[in-house]
Order: sequence, then structure tokens, then C-alpha cells
Amino acid sequence: MIYETTIKNPITKSKIPVADYAINPYVGCTMGCKYCFAQFIGAFKYKGGTWGRDVWIRRNIPEILPRSLSKISLGRFFLSSSCDSYQHIEKKTELTREILKILISRWTPIFIMTKSNLILRDIDLLKKSNDLLVNITITTDSESVRKTLEPGASSIEDRLETVRRLKEAGINTGVFVGPVLPMNPEKLALKLKSIVDRVHLDPLNYPHQVSKIYREMGWENWLYKEKYYWVRKTFEKIFGKENLD
Repeated sequence: MIYETTIKNPITKSKIPVADYAINPYVGCTMGCKYCFAQFIGAFKYKGGTWGRDVWIRRNIPEILPRSLSKISLGRFFLSSSCDSYQHIEKKTELTREILKILISRWTPIFIMTKSNLILRDIDLLKKSNDLLVNITITTDSESVRKTLEPGASSIEDRLETVRRLKEAGINTGVFVGPVLPMNPEKLALKLKSIVDRVHLDPLNYPHQVSKIYREMGWENWLYKEKYYWVRKTFEKIFGKENLD
């Protein structure tokens, strides 16, 4: 179900090193990633909705954002920390696009992370930013794993193509392999090496979220950090330690 809501201040302090602030256009996310922390940390847990299905559109953000920006010091903005700003409803609402227009018009540094090829719609706008970082999240090389754990996200091949097209457009683009999901690490690393110079890896931080699914699928050993370290070691051989974050 899709709902509309309003918010008094769309800007929150970011808790990740790459950005100072965050803006979340939506509460909830139709990517429906089974491992996502946002279903139990943040605004969604108070909504009583079903993760992956119910989304609240913060419709008034473009109206109030300029005033909110005038009250804070300059910093990098993250789109988004608790939802994918290019989830399916964005195709209709263009809320993220409107937010980007405001940020770019004010020469604001921006960081975007998404699993959706919908970001390609905004290449014309992204090219106008003077300080933009984009990370496309690619967590596995397996479509069966993707369909199970990231049912609403773009396919792996679509995300690889998205990286290629963004880079061809001159946009500073990297890949976030996080959380590390069941995969053939050498196969994924070689695919990524052909299109990017650096990658960021992150482990599965909330294994309890997916433990039942992993056991049912025979992936139980991927619940433990040892698999993450194995993947990281494989990526180090292909990318070099200095090119992993």
C-alpha cells in the first residue's frame, strides 16, 4: 500500500562517515531486502506496515527543504539512509528528482546509493552536480540469491549496466558489495574489476534477520563472518588491498 505523509524537517544527521546529513524521501522500501536494518531501526518500525509492501511518501519535502537547508552548515547529503531513493514509486512521484534539483542548485555535495537502474533516468540532472558520488549496491553474482533476498531490486546485470552507463556519462561511480551475500566471489570480483577501480565491502550485520531463510536455502555457513573474510581475501587478490574500503 502507498500512503502520503508530511514531515517538519527532512534533514537528519548521518551516521555514516561518507556523509554529514541524510534525506529519506520515503518511509519503507519496495526493494524489500530481507536483511535491511530499516525495517526495525528508524521511522518504519512505528508505522505498523509490511516491509517491502507499504511505503509512505514524504510529499512535502520539496516545499520545506530550502528552508531547512538555510538552517544548517554545508555538508554532504546522503540519499538515502533508510530507504532506496530510487525504489519503484519514485518512477511516478519523482520526489528524489525534485530533491536533487534543490540540492544541485545550491552546489551541495551529494552521495547516492541505490540498487535500482531507475537512477539512469536522472543522468541529465546528475551531470550538473559539481560534487557527486554514486554507489551502486551489488551484493552477489547470483540471480537466485538476489530474487530471494532482494526481491524488488534491479537484476545483477541491470546494476552492472547501470554502473557502466553512469561512468560513461562522467559520473563518479563505485560499487558497494554490502552486505556480502552468498556468491562466487571470484566471479563477481572479476566482473566488477572490468568496470570499477575500487569497491567497498561490508559484512552481514544483522544475520538474525535472514537466519531462517539461509537455513532453508542451505546457505547457513554464510551467516558467519568467516565467509565475509573469505570473500574479502578473494577481492583483495583481484583488486589489491589498497583498492578496497
